[in-house]
Amino acid sequence: MSSNRPLVLIDLDDTLFQTARKMAEGTPRHTATLDIEGQPNGYMSPVQKSFVEWLLASADVVPVTARSIEAYSRVQLPFSQGAICAHGGIMLDATRSLDLDWQAHMTEVLADYQERLPNLSQATLEIGKALGISLRGWVVAEHGLQHYVVTKHNESSDEVLNTVLAEVQARGLLDGMHIHANSNNLAFLPVGLSKRLAVEEWLRRDRQINGERPVLGFGDSITDLGFMDACHMWATPARSQLAKLVERCL
Repeated sequence: MSSNRPLVLIDLDDTLFQTARKMAEGTPRHTATLDIEGQPNGYMSPVQKSFVEWLLASADVVPVTARSIEAYSRVQLPFSQGAICAHGGIMLDATRSLDLDWQAHMTEVLADYQERLPNLSQATLEIGKALGISLRGWVVAEHGLQHYVVTKHNESSDEVLNTVLAEVQARGLLDGMHIHANSNNLAFLPVGLSKRLAVEEWLRRDRQINGERPVLGFGDSITDLGFMDACHMWATPARSQLAKLVERCL
């Protein structure tokens, strides 16, 4: 069944909600996500909650997230139009079932990276240890397919990840990869895996069903610009990484 409502493609973490440490003291908190033990670990401000409610009432909303399927399942917001997960590696339909056509495509795209990704993750953790930086990291994998490497720190400043990244690059470990870095989140993604490529395919399919309709993109990271640029209009939260980039250009 076709829809004439606007289509909203939206990043989740640090766009619609965030961890408690990123919220101003005294701000009322509305639970948005749970951790693996079922405890709240992501929150919306009253403004974010109202914004989400307005979007869901006014448009068809599709999350475009780095979260795995499991992590996405812990988001407590009532999305019903499907989702793009794992930085574009996974598509879910409206029933949250795996899109098998996209899965087959990504299996082909990522075939040459299956051994490399766990080796890269281990090498990154060893670099952190040699630098005296406490890190944790893993490979995001879904349905037997490894998608990308994520690394986080256990220190007091996000700047330590810049030091780790510089050393990983200096060792030539990122050929054929691209980088997502924002706050305590450093990800190494194979070429061919991106939110933009998944969004372009989503939009191609959407036009076949719904024709041309307004498409709005929302995200907080510089790397979100890739998929946001495929939309008719886009916006970013105030004080986001992307907003700070724009401010520096003024």
